[in-house]
Amino acid sequence: MANFLLACDKCKGSLSAFEICSLAKSVLLRRFPDSQVVEAPLTDGGEGFTDILTREASGVLHPMEVKDSIGNQKKVKMGICEIDKLPVSVAQILELPSSGKLAIVEMAQSAGLADLTSHQRNPWRTSTYGVGQMLLEAAGLGVEAILLGIGGSSTNDIGLGALHALGLSIRNEMHEEIPFPSPSTWTNIRNLDAESLSDLPPIRIACDVENQLLGEFGATAQYGPQKGLPKNEIDHFESEITSLLNLLESKEPRTFDLAKVNGSGAAGGMGFGLSLFYEVSLVQGFQLLSSWLEIENKIKKADFVITAEGRFDQTSMDGKGPYQVVKVSHQNSTQSLVIAGSIDDEVAVKLSRNFPDCSFISFGRSDWTIEKNLSCARDNFTSTLRNYPFPNLI
Repeated sequence: MANFLLACDKCKGSLSAFEICSLAKSVLLRRFPDSQVVEAPLTDGGEGFTDILTREASGVLHPMEVKDSIGNQKKVKMGICEIDKLPVSVAQILELPSSGKLAIVEMAQSAGLADLTSHQRNPWRTSTYGVGQMLLEAAGLGVEAILLGIGGSSTNDIGLGALHALGLSIRNEMHEEIPFPSPSTWTNIRNLDAESLSDLPPIRIACDVENQLLGEFGATAQYGPQKGLPKNEIDHFESEITSLLNLLESKEPRTFDLAKVNGSGAAGGMGFGLSLFYEVSLVQGFQLLSSWLEIENKIKKADFVITAEGRFDQTSMDGKGPYQVVKVSHQNSTQSLVIAGSIDDEVAVKLSRNFPDCSFISFGRSDWTIEKNLSCARDNFTSTLRNYPFPNLI
C-alpha cells in the first residue's frame, strides 16, 4: 500500500487546485485501490487563497458585493477564522494574538486578471477599489488582523483605488472627488487628503515576490505587460507613478523609502500603497502555506508526492509552491512528480540533476492552441496521470 500526497496548484484558466487534486485522487485510487491519498491544494495568494486556507482552518465564508477592477459589481467572499484553531506556527508567522478572529482576503476575487477578457486587460484602467471595500468590510467584522493574498492581480495602481475605498479623498483641480480612480485619471489629481481614512487592523500580506516598486525590475516593467500594458508605454506609466509618489510624499514623507522595500512592487504596488497609512508586513508565502497546511509533515508521511501547475518554468523556481514541494520532498528522500500543462525543457533538465528523485511530465499538447489545451485540460490531465509508470510502485 502506497501513501500519496497531492500538493497541487491551479492551472490558470482551466482547473482549480481543488479540481486537480480531486482528479488525481480518482486516478490513483483506481490504479492503487489500497492506497492512502492525502489532498493539500496549494495557492500562490491568488485564485483559491480564501477557499483553501479557510477550509483548512474550519473557518466560515463571509459573502459580500464589491466593484471589480473595471468598476462592475461582483459577488465575492472572505474567510473568517478563529485564531486559536490555527497551527501555532501560523500564529507565530503572522504575529497574531492568542485569540480572536483573522480575516482572509483574496485580492484576485475583486481585482483578478483571470476575470478580464484579453481586450479588457489594461492597467491604465483597472483599479483596486474593490480590494479596499473588502478590507473595510473585514475591519467592520471586528477581526484582530487581516491576511491578504495578492496573487493574480490585474492592477498596477499602487493600491490607490483601495485607499480611496478606505476613505482617502482624491480630488481634481475643480475640487471634485474622482469616484473610481485608476491610473488613467492620475493626471487629474490635484489633492490627496488622508484625514477621513478608516481604521484597519494589522495587515499581513502573503508574498513571494521581492521586486521593488520602481525601476527595471519594478512592478510596471516586470508585470505590466502580462496585465495588458504595451511595452512602449512602460516608461510613460513609470513616470506617472513617480509623479503620484511626489504628491503622496507631501502626506507621507516615507513614500520613496517604502517604494524601495523588497516586495513593494508585488501586485502592482498593492502592499506599498497600504503601507503608507497602515500597519503592513509581508510574510513569505510558501512558508505560511506550508505551516498552514502542515505540508512538510505530510511529505514526511508520504511514499510519493505529486505536485502540479499550469506552466512550470523559470518563474516556478522563484519560490512558487510546486517547486518548494519538490525541494522539500527531495530533502526528505521522497519520490515526487511534477505534472504541468507545459514544462520548460531547460528547467526540467536542470531540476532533474538537482533532484534525481523527481520526474517531470506535461499534459498539454504542443500541437494544440492554448484555447484547445485549456478546454481539454481535464481529460488530458487524467489520461496523462493514468499512463504514468510510477517507478518503484508498480
